[in-house]
Amino acid sequence: MTNRYEELINAFEIKLRKLISEYQSLQAQNNKLQVELAQKHESLISAHGEILELRKKNDHLSLANELGGSGENRTEAKKQIDKLVREIDQCLALIDE
Repeated sequence: MTNRYEELINAFEIKLRKLISEYQSLQAQNNKLQVELAQKHESLISAHGEILELRKKNDHLSLANELGGSGENRTEAKKQIDKLVREIDQCLALIDE
């Protein structure tokens, strides 16, 4: 009878050790994935900032091209400048509040 209990205890210990080992492995994998996720998040933020900067440069180049163009382009450029000035005025008004 004791032999049977010993076998059950040994089997339980083996399964417990295996479970602990798998838990530790999953914990290490989770830590690795969390680090990787943080790196990807930083990369995404950096790429987003770069996209915004490139869009701003594109807008500036478009405005510069319109200023140097024909009369119709100049009219459109003046409209854009007026729009930008209004946006700046709105921002200044918000700051004053």
